[in-house]
Amino acid sequence: MPTLDEIKDTLWLYSTHQQHPSQVDEAYANLKDFGEAVVDGLMWALQQDDIDLKLLGLQLLQEHYSDAERALPAMRALISDDEDRLVRVTAINTANVMGDSIEDLIPLLTPRLESDYDFERLCAAANLWRICRSEDALVVLRREAALEGSPMAEMAKGYLEEADE
Repeated sequence: MPTLDEIKDTLWLYSTHQQHPSQVDEAYANLKDFGEAVVDGLMWALQQDDIDLKLLGLQLLQEHYSDAERALPAMRALISDDEDRLVRVTAINTANVMGDSIEDLIPLLTPRLESDYDFERLCAAANLWRICRSEDALVVLRREAALEGSPMAEMAKGYLEEADE
């Protein structure tokens, strides 16, 4: 039976600031035989100070463990002003991928609608629209979709199409 220390060692091994395209998949390949204990390791990773470790944990949750509901509180804790912006935005996106719809996200995401960072603002709006059909979120999505030539416009249009369904 694998130990949590073995999982931690594997996560440390694959957490690096110089990511390559298959890094998350390689980490998953080395963790998949560890069973349900991997989620404990991912929750541990999300609570560490190391940004690269947090990002790896979030990416693994998005791509391979999106059904790991018990990791959601650790992921939600990363949607905070105290977090690195990249970690915070990745956590917001992870909430969307994992389908997190708890109302506790509303006060975490609402201030992000005013973010100076386009992707953060857009991801927060998409989540808020999905969770509670927030009119403020809809305004942000429509405003972003109207910005022709903006890299976020197509994403916003996609979220709006989902909203119309």
